[in-house]
Amino acid sequence: MRKVLLLFFALFQVSIFYSQTYIDVIRASSYYSNAVTNYTNGEYQNALQNLQLSEKNLKGNTNRDLEYLKIMSNYQLGNYKKAYNLVTLYFQDDFLLRSKAFKNVTSYGTLKGINYEEHLTTMFVSIEEKSTNNEPKEKTSNHIENIVKRISTKKVSFDDYIKNGLLPRTTEEIAYCTREYTNDSLKRVYENNFLTLIMSKTRNKYTFNYAGSINGKAITKSDYKVEVTFAPIRAELQNDFYSYGFQQSNVKQLSGKISLTKTVYQCYSLNAPKYSSTHFSNYLAKQLKNKSFTKREFTKRIYKISFTPEEKAFLQKDNNLSKLNLALKSKGLL
Repeated sequence: MRKVLLLFFALFQVSIFYSQTYIDVIRASSYYSNAVTNYTNGEYQNALQNLQLSEKNLKGNTNRDLEYLKIMSNYQLGNYKKAYNLVTLYFQDDFLLRSKAFKNVTSYGTLKGINYEEHLTTMFVSIEEKSTNNEPKEKTSNHIENIVKRISTKKVSFDDYIKNGLLPRTTEEIAYCTREYTNDSLKRVYENNFLTLIMSKTRNKYTFNYAGSINGKAITKSDYKVEVTFAPIRAELQNDFYSYGFQQSNVKQLSGKISLTKTVYQCYSLNAPKYSSTHFSNYLAKQLKNKSFTKREFTKRIYKISFTPEEKAFLQKDNNLSKLNLALKSKGLL
């Protein structure tokens, strides 16, 4: 009798050692929740990693929520043989009867309103056929061509960027005071002068000219001309997007110089110092060099074309991202 009790005690201790604790379930549920987020965002490889960690914390047990995402993640990654093996086990082992449920998280089926058995039954023949017939190489090539075509179609041209962003006219201001006697009293007379520049096209696609004149009571008329150059921003390919853009790259003053016809002063008091012609010429030159000739958000404009979840899954497989890189380069898109 004593030996029997010792045996039961030993078995009890072993069962405690290998049993699944509530914290294990919570940890497994957390990993599963991360997998749901991964799968929803098209990050299927990350989803599989989190599902593996979830199952590990279930101490070898599993459930229909976990197995459904495992099947679909493998399917989305093109692991059709693995997906087929898992889906046959799903129905043969009858996961409907599994009782290891996750805690405090929303399952993917509930989140998306999916009936697992119905969806997997509908997809069964497709999974089975793809598991026995490897995807032809030309289909991979076509998929890359489709991504390149979508990028080419959606890409904003430089002409559209300029049409929406370039300012057709812009102004710069200089201000000063002259001094005049009125009724034997010395007074300051404030004056604003505006240089208004109008845009004109050039033969160079990326270069535009701006021209205008400035003159005032104390300034001889001066004609200004400015050359504004734009440049494409180098395109970039990442796992989940393709980016490109345009920016204003350089401003070059071609002509224009301020020449004062009388003495002018700063305006804060009658003792304020004089301004010189050189001061205003340098001031305008600096303002023009640093000036944006576009609307604020177009001075440096980056566009992104995001990949769909299916495209991201495809690019994560094999060497497809490198193949897309080469295809984009051949089309002058990188």
